Amino acid sequence: MLRAPLASLGLLLLLACAKGEQPTVFTLRSPRQTGVTFENTITTNDTFNVQKDVYIYNGAGVAVGDIDNDGLPDLFFSGNMVSSRLYRNKGNMQFEDITERAGVHTNRWCTGATMVDINDDGYLDIYVSVSAPGGGGKGADRANLLFINNGNGTFTEAARAYGIADTSYTTHAVFLDYNHDGFLDLFLLNNSPRDFARGAADEHPLGLRSQSSEGWNTLYRNNGDGSLTDVSQQAGILRQIGYGLGVVVADVNRDGRPDIYVSNDVSPNDALYVNNGDGTFTDKAAAWLRHTSIAGMGVDIADFNNDGWPDIVQMDMLPAAAEQRKRMSGYLSYARRSDQRRRGFRDDYDANALQLSNGGVFSEIANLAGTAATDWSWSALFADFDNDGRKDIFVTSGYPKAPNDLDYQAAVSAAHRNSNEAAARDQLRELRSYRVPNHLFRNNGDLTFSDMSKQWGMTQPGYSYGAAYVDLNNDGKLDLVVNNIDAPASIYENVQRDTAAHYLTVVLEGAPPNRRGLGTSLVLTADGRRQYLYHSPYRGFMSTMDDREHFGLGGSRRVDSLVVNWPDGRTQVLTNLDVDRLLTVRQSDASAAPRRPAPPFAALLFQPTVAPRYPPHRITRSNPSCPTSLLARGRRLRSRTSMATGSTTSLSAGGGPACRASSFYRGKTAASSSRR
Repeated sequence: MLRAPLASLGLLLLLACAKGEQPTVFTLRSPRQTGVTFENTITTNDTFNVQKDVYIYNGAGVAVGDIDNDGLPDLFFSGNMVSSRLYRNKGNMQFEDITERAGVHTNRWCTGATMVDINDDGYLDIYVSVSAPGGGGKGADRANLLFINNGNGTFTEAARAYGIADTSYTTHAVFLDYNHDGFLDLFLLNNSPRDFARGAADEHPLGLRSQSSEGWNTLYRNNGDGSLTDVSQQAGILRQIGYGLGVVVADVNRDGRPDIYVSNDVSPNDALYVNNGDGTFTDKAAAWLRHTSIAGMGVDIADFNNDGWPDIVQMDMLPAAAEQRKRMSGYLSYARRSDQRRRGFRDDYDANALQLSNGGVFSEIANLAGTAATDWSWSALFADFDNDGRKDIFVTSGYPKAPNDLDYQAAVSAAHRNSNEAAARDQLRELRSYRVPNHLFRNNGDLTFSDMSKQWGMTQPGYSYGAAYVDLNNDGKLDLVVNNIDAPASIYENVQRDTAAHYLTVVLEGAPPNRRGLGTSLVLTADGRRQYLYHSPYRGFMSTMDDREHFGLGGSRRVDSLVVNWPDGRTQVLTNLDVDRLLTVRQSDASAAPRRPAPPFAALLFQPTVAPRYPPHRITRSNPSCPTSLLARGRRLRSRTSMATGSTTSLSAGGGPACRASSFYRGKTAASSSRR
């Protein structure tokens, strides 16, 4: 059935190349072609709508993983008002709905979709996050679900037996081994629709304890006996109101321990939980991030500039068009900003954020990079979609209504003042939507990105939420799977025909009880260029990626080396590897002696250099342009300079190069001290 469409596609690609145009990268496959008919339909009425509950359009996620170990990644979609659906990959971009047969039908407001081998039997299980609109729902109706894979195509729900039938308002769940005992622990990102008016969050200083525990984020420790225990308080997870919409696990400071980033919607500020290595976390967001997205949504962490340090991308709601910005930008007035500062909140901004790591602290560069404005956006994913060796950015966007439209808000407020509910509902029915295409940004390799959405095939407008990248047909190119509201799920096949762009896919076989090797880091070198990946599949918005790691290699025909650092500290180095294949790496083959994690291949603040040589000058205290404190430091540093260069260079007394050299060495010394 697919022969005719594929032949037409080939002809179009040939004509495009003949005209000198860049051929498309992605083609949207129809439900008829793929068999994926899932549609996250939201049904509204006069009493159930966005005026009554602003969370009804927060969407749901998708999880990708090989549930039957046949080498083909399968798909699970979470549904809000419809049942979640599970699709088995039959090959050739075709799927079979096995929801009922597998026993994973749901009748709750499901949000995040997570896959994990929680019982270490070699089969992926499915953990489904559950919430409830408007802060309602009985506790039992909000209990998260855990479908244990029986290994025969069926699943058994067992969340209560494992102690993780959590009844909070959960957005997403991520698994990690935070205490390095080998067992996978669970972090729940929760939201607080019961307090969405933000009375407690907005009117009190950051850090006030909220009594609405359903909105607190939660950390469960895996006890290793088939049960998990809530250890949030002793681990340092903040006990405060949360409006979490995004969570990602990464080793942000490259110390070999998993850290957690929480993206919050407006209040409170985001949290960056840095792992202390003793079973506790410390929130370093205020110290390491100057500002973030104020309406933080989906988030991802990866090294996009290949310097060895993980960077952060985060979504917000800023439109690209000036006219659209004027219609929705009244929230952050000067008075409101001043009031938030007075109460202790940090400044954040209504735009996407791209945090460039400087080796411990970050610089926000979204405007410089060209990724700041993508309308009302949800998922953000770093991945190499054109296999050129640089990570691109995929963004999902859209919202069925525009409740932040200032004209609409003014009209509805007037209707409420006049006690005219019918007029308010009329305004809602006539309200426009944010029906927009998704975005694809190509990494230019110079800290900037080019918007290639149209050229690469992202032209279909809609309301897109959770998304996952995955090589669905094992051809070495990353495809995309998207969970939409009020439309069938999108399956984008990567049809790039650039045969000069090579790849390497890596499967990690960890030691029990962490068979998937979560928390492993990989550093690949090819033709002198290095790439760093941290192995955690939970990224973007409410979603789980394929747990096979993907490296785009550009024109490199060999991989010089692949360094694999396992969570227990063991390391292995593979050299001279063939490309364009799937490589399985086993922890059992790693060196027995644990090693410290390999340091990043870019220095923290300063690269090693040879100290400059300057002509000798006499140092005098009378020279006002060189402070006495620097002269004193200069005397102490003179011997170090001589040792480093083998010369007898002195430091100048003037405000010229030698004084600046003193400042340079002072900074270098301070930076060195901070690393000890």
